[in-house]
Amino acid sequence: MAGYSIITQRADSSNVSGPRWHLDYPSNEKSVDNAELSGDGLLFQGWVLKEESLSASLVILNGNEVLQIPINRSRPDVVKRVLKEEPENHPLLHCGFSERVKLKHSVFTLGLIQDGKFVELMNGRIEGKFQILEGKNGWLFLDNDTNKSIEQYTGKLKLSRTAQAEWKEYLASLNDFSCSSGIPLCLLVAPSKEMVYEEYYPFSFSKKAPIQKLKELIPESLNFILPIEELRNLEQRSFRVCDTHWTLHGARLAAQLVASKLSTRSISELDVFSHDVYQNRKNWGDLGSKVYPPQQHDEASLTNFNYRYCVVYDNNVANFGRVIVMYHQHAILDETLLVFGSSSSYTMFHYLCRLYTSVVFIHTAGNVDHKIIDVVKPNCICVQTNARFVVKAPKFKDTVVNYIEKKKEQGRLDAPFTAEVIPSGIASYIDYFKKISV
Repeated sequence: MAGYSIITQRADSSNVSGPRWHLDYPSNEKSVDNAELSGDGLLFQGWVLKEESLSASLVILNGNEVLQIPINRSRPDVVKRVLKEEPENHPLLHCGFSERVKLKHSVFTLGLIQDGKFVELMNGRIEGKFQILEGKNGWLFLDNDTNKSIEQYTGKLKLSRTAQAEWKEYLASLNDFSCSSGIPLCLLVAPSKEMVYEEYYPFSFSKKAPIQKLKELIPESLNFILPIEELRNLEQRSFRVCDTHWTLHGARLAAQLVASKLSTRSISELDVFSHDVYQNRKNWGDLGSKVYPPQQHDEASLTNFNYRYCVVYDNNVANFGRVIVMYHQHAILDETLLVFGSSSSYTMFHYLCRLYTSVVFIHTAGNVDHKIIDVVKPNCICVQTNARFVVKAPKFKDTVVNYIEKKKEQGRLDAPFTAEVIPSGIASYIDYFKKISV
């Protein structure tokens, strides 16, 4: 459920002439949810002390609407405390208001109309937990996120020397491991959507952006995938309008690029998705749900296949520490793919499942757990992270158990899922995942 804050600010009292007033509710930075805003509406409650002879109406301006709020509630507390008079039979006793208003826009103004003039009392706005940047044509982007996406994109936040050194070590370790073990490995960095659809973004891309510096550090022999041009040139839209993540079409292309790098097969040889059926459905997205009113957009939904039917194990750990094992006997590559990925990997499962017989996903955002490699014994490995994460290098030697233990301590573990029938070839490492997730 989307959470919002009501931000209010009184008008400059030196420029406002009129009766005394006060807004009891909503208070500044009051938290509300979308159920309240879209249901009965936001409660406006307070009082206005106007002279009996004064013809004044209390109104809320919201977009092109002017909504009148009746001032007719008995407020003996105001008469007694503010006017310091006895409330009984007082001419200003009914100075209160209490009205729920369904706001259609995120910005509103409370004011009085008196003698044909509008006097602003207070302005307010509805803000999501995170500020959202509105680009052209309704496209939404991250704003004040912890990774400082705007600062990265514009080059104000650079890749520090420490981060560069850590990336160099990480990249060299990936490359050396792949060469020494004989396991094909690729690094997939999901670009931020402003890198792909820069025409909708209100800022200019800088050559000093961290992702640019990272590209300079990649060893020539490492399979590196940063599919900016490929996603930009895709026939279908590759990113969601109201979300940070790529569309299913973008995820399909990313999956094919991974399989092509790891198997040395061409994209055309891996195109087993030409008969897929999609249906457009309204989608809020992880950005659209944080603005008010919530913003939706038509996004393609795959109707003929769902990776969830291939899941044979899921420890249901939220975010870092999530383990999902998928099996599809009709995949075109009879191999096991191990993915150390992030949130961008999830939509790729619809396609990776049909490319690889077994897909093992570990949510680590590129951190590598060698114990899991030893247990799973994959034929190939994809390490996946997101472009906005690159200001901090992943770890080449990490332990997923630590993530799971932290979730246990926080009481954030849901019941895991295990299929009734487990293929014999993958039963051993599922037993290991069950053991570390209990």
